[in-house]
Amino acid sequence: MNAPVTLPDWPADLLPPPFAAGERPALLDVLRPLVRSPQPGRDLVILLDGVGADLLQEHRALTPTLRRLEQGISRVRTVSPATTSSAMVSLHTGLSPLEHGVLGYLTYDPRTGTALNQISGAPGTDPRTWMPEASLVEAGTRRAVQVGPRKHAGSHLSGVAYRGWEFRGHGGGDRVQTVLGAMRAAGPDGLVHLHVDDVDHAGHRHGIDSEQWRSALAEVDGLLGTLLRRLPSGTRIHLTADHGMIDTSPAHTTDLADHPQLLRLVDEVAGEARALALHAVRGEGAAEELALGLSQLLGDSALVLRREQVLSIGLLGPVGTEVSARVAGRVPDVLVLSRGRAGVDDFSRRPATARAMVGVHGSLTPQESWVPLLRTES
Repeated sequence: MNAPVTLPDWPADLLPPPFAAGERPALLDVLRPLVRSPQPGRDLVILLDGVGADLLQEHRALTPTLRRLEQGISRVRTVSPATTSSAMVSLHTGLSPLEHGVLGYLTYDPRTGTALNQISGAPGTDPRTWMPEASLVEAGTRRAVQVGPRKHAGSHLSGVAYRGWEFRGHGGGDRVQTVLGAMRAAGPDGLVHLHVDDVDHAGHRHGIDSEQWRSALAEVDGLLGTLLRRLPSGTRIHLTADHGMIDTSPAHTTDLADHPQLLRLVDEVAGEARALALHAVRGEGAAEELALGLSQLLGDSALVLRREQVLSIGLLGPVGTEVSARVAGRVPDVLVLSRGRAGVDDFSRRPATARAMVGVHGSLTPQESWVPLLRTES
């Protein structure tokens, strides 16, 4: 008989795990009814990448279109980790990360012993093999068209999340026309999905407390206003986001490369700086020593969880989920959820741009985990 799992004292500044106590993050069920039991007519799903519910509320002055519609906006939970790849695949499959196996921006691949980038993938990795579960659209019969930046065509994430969708890419100035063309192509009962990543990019590069971020948010609100005016009358619009964001800085960030006594216990680093997924070196007690050392190093700036705790609290999926052999090796030995404005990473394994990133996400703070959900009509 396995020993009972000791659960951590939960910090008040972190939300409960999204699947705790039988809960289910509502993001998983935004797309499902539009495919499984669609009503006659057109539907447009808009994903505002990086626009958390708290950020949207705090910047109402910049968003006159959404402010006019705010009575129809609710706050819903995204998945954990609160990051695009995990949330996008959950949105498009209706499955938890523990079921579909996309466990972060970087997810450990036991086959190679390395962390696989879930946006770009890697040569030799087939998206269908990596995530073989059917998307909602793939398993349905509704005509569906995905609209996103042209650079996303054929990406690893597109191959994982958008199977069954016809992809139409847009450039810098033809996004509205591309959406309208997608609506025509999908037909009078069609489904269109629009991925808007402007605000997320501005946040990562400049932070949410920047003029660039505020300008991006205002421009996205203008895009929504234009779509509301130009879409076919009666188009049902479902707007949500994958995660929110907070700002950090080097002063709030711990670089594991500066702590060789801990780094010697790490075989591979996955996840992201707000939800760092560590795979320990082989050897009895290595994971325990790593978790203890990280707890002592980070103190109140992070919550450090062992693998068995991650699986017992409803963090990546419902408690009791049968973890497939495909996914089991991807679950980290130690998961570090940052608190406040903190971040943790091993920058010796990252490009220089990672250290310069200002806006970050992935953890369970309200700012990262609550996203908006708006349903309206054109």
